Parts: sequence; C-alpha cells; structure tokens
Amino acid sequence: MTLVDDAPVIEAGAEAAPVAEPPLGVPRWLREPEPLDARATVHLVVACGSDPRAADGAAGWAAQATAAAPVRVLALPQGPVAGREVLDEALSSLRTGARVLVVGDRHDVLVTLSAARAAGAGPDELRCFAVDAYDGTGPLPVFCAHCRATRRMVVEPGGEVTCPGCARHLEVHPHHSAALGAFLASDARARDLA
Repeated sequence: MTLVDDAPVIEAGAEAAPVAEPPLGVPRWLREPEPLDARATVHLVVACGSDPRAADGAAGWAAQATAAAPVRVLALPQGPVAGREVLDEALSSLRTGARVLVVGDRHDVLVTLSAARAAGAGPDELRCFAVDAYDGTGPLPVFCAHCRATRRMVVEPGGEVTCPGCARHLEVHPHHSAALGAFLASDARARDLA
C-alpha cells in the first residue's frame, strides 16, 4: 500500500484504520503529481493560474508524457474560467485514449475537471494535482444556492462566508458537485428563522 496524503501505511495482516474519504466529487489531494497512465494515446496537460508550481508541475508531466505519447500543454495563466473557450476547444479535440492532466490551485483544478467531465472524460482519463492542497489558504469554487452562481471564495467546507453576489451569509457544505465543480453553500442563518 502506498502513502496517500497523511494516511498511514498498513502492513500486511494489520487491521486497517479508517481513512477519511474526501467529499463526493473531490479528488484525493496527493503530495506529488500522480503518475501517468501508460495506456494513453495522447496527453493534454493543463496548467492553470500563475503560480510557478503549476508551471513546474505541468513541465514535469509533459517531460514524462513525451516519452510515452504525443503531448499538448495548455497554459491558462488567468485560470479556466477566463480561458474557458480555449479549454473547451482543446477538450473537444480529444479522442478515445486521451488523458487530461490538470495542475493548478484547488479552485482551478476542480473547475477544469468539471469542464473535462462535461466534454466526456471519465474518471480513468483524468489526473490532477493541486499545488495549494496543503496550504489551507487557497480558494475553492463555491455555488451559492440563492443567487445560483459559482464564485471563487477563500473558505473551507464547513466554514462560513458572505456571498459577493447576493450578500447572504453562507455556510459552505462538505457536499461537492463534480458536475458543477463546486461546493454547495446555503444561507447559514436559515435554520434560525424556523
């Protein structure tokens, strides 16, 4: 068994300790980029944001992938929201056997994975690495159930934040929608009104 996150390595015959699963739709954040899938016929490496760690991660994946199959590196320095048209074009050009490798902050990774799923990519075709997964200060995509918009917010699941769209005080739930690429948030004070 390999070490994932801070989970302990379980020796053969030992009883496994429960490992907290990430919220639905959220990848397990690893400390290093995942290895490439050797079965890939082509790799699309997507570097999101301006963090130099994203560029480094993309360069590392591209160097490994070049030896195995053709590679296209797509840089989205303003992120996948601003670069959505370019991202959608790149994803629509992929065919069977392609693998999509995404690196950036958690927000950009989750939004890009959502776009890749919408373009038809399955779980085995996706790899990701969030450069800020262990910083604890990076933004997340949050869907406000009231103004029905997804926004980039610095908050963790279980936390509270004010929506910049409708100004409601929101509770960010640990439920993540892989299709939306966002965490659900609703009025934190709604229970008090009942």
